Amino acid sequence: MTKLLAKKSAISTSLIALALALSSQPAIAAHPGHGKAAEAAKKEAEETAQAVATAVKEKAHPWGIENTDLPADSAIRYGKLPNGMRYALRQNGTPEGAAVVRMLVNVGSVAEADNEQGLAHFLEHMAFNGSTNVPEGEMIKLLERQGLAFGPDTNASTSFTQTIYKLDVPDANEEALDLSLMLMRETASNLTISDEAVERERGVIQSERQLRNSPQLRSAVAQWKKQIPDTPVAKRLPIGTVEVVDTAPASRIRDFYRRYYRPENTTLVIVGDVDLNAIETKIMAKFADWQGVGTAGAAMDYGTVDPAIPFSVGSFADPTIQTVAIFQRAEAFEPTPNSVEGNLEGLQLALASKIMADRFQKLALAENSKTLGGASLHSPLENIVTQNQLIAVGKQGDWQGAVAVGEQELRRAVQFGFTQSEFEEQLTNLTADFTNAAKQQETRRSVGLADAILQSSVNDSVVMTPAGRLEVFEKLRPQLTAQSVSDAFRKKWQNGPSNVFVTNSAPIEGGDDAILAALTESQQVAVAAPVEEEIKAFAYDDFGTPGEIVKDGRVEDLGIRTVEFANGVRLNIKQTDFEDDKIRYTVNVGEGLKVLPEGSGGIAYFIENVMAVGGLGEHDIQELQKLLVGKTVGLPMAANQNSITSAGTAPTSDAEFQFKLLAALISDPGYRTTADSIWQNALPTIVKQNSATPIATLQSQFRRALASGDPRYGRGTPEELGAASMARVKELIGDQLANGKIHIAIVGDIEEQAAIDIVAKTFGALPARTPADSDAGAIKPITFPKDKDVIELYHDGEADQGFALAVWPTDDDSNQKDSITRSLMATAMGLIVLEEVREKLGASYSVDGFSQASSIYPGDGFVAASSVADPARMDEIFGVIRTVAKQMRDAPISQDVLLRAQKPLTERLETQDTSNGAWIGTALEAQRRPERLDRWRNRKAIAAGVTVADIQAAARKYLVEDALLEMRIVPKPAEQ
Repeated sequence: MTKLLAKKSAISTSLIALALALSSQPAIAAHPGHGKAAEAAKKEAEETAQAVATAVKEKAHPWGIENTDLPADSAIRYGKLPNGMRYALRQNGTPEGAAVVRMLVNVGSVAEADNEQGLAHFLEHMAFNGSTNVPEGEMIKLLERQGLAFGPDTNASTSFTQTIYKLDVPDANEEALDLSLMLMRETASNLTISDEAVERERGVIQSERQLRNSPQLRSAVAQWKKQIPDTPVAKRLPIGTVEVVDTAPASRIRDFYRRYYRPENTTLVIVGDVDLNAIETKIMAKFADWQGVGTAGAAMDYGTVDPAIPFSVGSFADPTIQTVAIFQRAEAFEPTPNSVEGNLEGLQLALASKIMADRFQKLALAENSKTLGGASLHSPLENIVTQNQLIAVGKQGDWQGAVAVGEQELRRAVQFGFTQSEFEEQLTNLTADFTNAAKQQETRRSVGLADAILQSSVNDSVVMTPAGRLEVFEKLRPQLTAQSVSDAFRKKWQNGPSNVFVTNSAPIEGGDDAILAALTESQQVAVAAPVEEEIKAFAYDDFGTPGEIVKDGRVEDLGIRTVEFANGVRLNIKQTDFEDDKIRYTVNVGEGLKVLPEGSGGIAYFIENVMAVGGLGEHDIQELQKLLVGKTVGLPMAANQNSITSAGTAPTSDAEFQFKLLAALISDPGYRTTADSIWQNALPTIVKQNSATPIATLQSQFRRALASGDPRYGRGTPEELGAASMARVKELIGDQLANGKIHIAIVGDIEEQAAIDIVAKTFGALPARTPADSDAGAIKPITFPKDKDVIELYHDGEADQGFALAVWPTDDDSNQKDSITRSLMATAMGLIVLEEVREKLGASYSVDGFSQASSIYPGDGFVAASSVADPARMDEIFGVIRTVAKQMRDAPISQDVLLRAQKPLTERLETQDTSNGAWIGTALEAQRRPERLDRWRNRKAIAAGVTVADIQAAARKYLVEDALLEMRIVPKPAEQ
């Protein structure tokens, strides 16, 4: 029951971050079995493993998956233990030396009784709060000592139907893999779930509820109640209910654990740079004796979806939510058959979705448009229902316009279908997607492979390689026609939507009756068939005589070739084999935000979001859309502190066209006012969403507040954002784009000469650059707030939501040793604060320590400890942070805390050696700031050499009580 095309849920319900409690318990208990007894046990386990392995290999497919004619990925080794536990293994070398471990338990919130709502998720938390062989608070510490950072490498999720435990092991040595398997087995069958640990965890889970209680989630729940009322989705959110989380006894959680954490419900997947035979033997030895305890839990009841459900409408209002009309028809989930033919409908609907997205984009770009865009989705909500949705996004408050656009576009597509040109355009794009994926398959990352295999266990589906998916696509391609795609879309909507749901910033006057009236009015408007469109020739194929190379050098030890063209353009190339048929590029122009005048606030956010809508001088965005058919390229642009930047990735085969686009974007930007219209239409929603939650306020305002209100930082005030326009962009950065110095880096699977030729024909052929002389002394510095009064930033979310940050000014990054030491100091502080705030106070779901240091502005840097926090508990949290800072000043941290902060960093730095994403920044500096290449050379040695004495010295220097600045993100006062 494979999915040729990846289908994602319309609304994510995973609870991504783990709730982990770190305590001052003693180190992990000694494992039983040393000496002769251990040798005997080991021998017996190996014999058992060998017997199981022999039995496994005698079966056609150990999981019992039936496959008609799909090209399965033969590199996956499947197994099933006699106790029913599934496992799958695959060797993969990207990233080199690493492994991904995943364990799925087929249980989620749908399995819960009324008095168990939230216990599947609660149990996920308890997996990190003590087991038979791992004392409470030690699991994460064990993993950190192996280089796994909490969050990036150690994670879990609970959804409606699944609980998944995730470990990304950066160094898959035998010790780390043994630890990973041991911890997965502890989670599977040996959790203690003590009364005391449960009591301590309640506050953490309630803090997570506060964090996740967003208007979007509340809107989704309201939609599900209307759209799929006979399923448990809206009644069984994974976070559960306040009452159950606060009062459920530990015995009830233990009972849930015994019912559902059983081998027949569990799948273990390991993908990475590992010995499959050795890993298989270890899995068998570790899990073969696992048996369920007591009576197994009942199968999860997914409810029903009535195809004849009466038509209904509904709405949800919140000041911060986007105006959207959602047309929905749900159907019972049916897995895709494991056959070539079974994938036909999925491909047809994928093409229909692409065509509808293109139609909505054109509507959004039209003058006086009533929509900001839209989408057509055909996707499962886990394995419960399949949601067919058409979504029309309106201007804020204009829900009638959104309803009209959605109704009419759905009717137009059903009545007239899709044109031949629309079909051919999207078929070409889809062909390119499959072809590029096949070219890049040998360097796919282990994470994606592991997740695909894990989900195949849920769906009993066949996992294919990208080459296999391309093969299936090619077999089905003759059946993909404009008519068949139109018919597949009509089939889904032949009975019309069963529900129309409207979200809006204010309650709809007249309620459901008003929505029905708007629908009736729209239905009276005749719709016309779409028209075929002509494609204009691309105007930027020839930039003139290719540039002449005047300097050609090499940074030998880093493998970077450096080239300068006669017009001043500088190119740095690093050829790698880390990602097949893919390059990463960065084009830096001019000096960026640091030289902009007062009154430029908000312009960077405008550029990032809508610059591409302005198109190129010779092509508007709709023409470009046609010209880019079949190419995986883009028009990225961002205004950074030290340059105007275009950065991204492209298939090697599209590299030349990508650089033609980039050279055109830099030398001949469109600056069309179409972008202004799009921006102004979206602006009310943007402004509200920038303060909708504490996290949104953090992202939009925190950095500017730390820069004493400097407009070069932050997303911008409502007034600044309202004043942004293409004319203002041209005024502020036009000269930089026209005359600024250009530095280019290309890293990836491309020959050096090929990269040189591409840039010579594009950027190298541009007129010589004549940048204005920069006066470094005239650049306004960034100043940390001198007034140490508490800074309050406001959000528009719930009254119990908040975010606390304790911030100390530090320095820029000119001293690499000091900068890395500060980073480790911040991480160590975060580890200690986490233990105090989560384990002992139960006051926060998320605690962190981090450091930032500028390479642009002298003296600009800070370290911070942050915590999601109920405003009522912020004083407690700041008290803990102050105490920890004092402890770090007064005495060295323990060697263990240093190790747990240092090891994930050194492992991360080690993996950078084989990461194009890491190399691109270093390659860019080879001619721009060559002195910074030593930072790359020295980073691992410096990080590994930081001592507890260094951390204490940094704490004494920077974590000074008088320098501490408290920042509180709290609900907006009523008077504001």
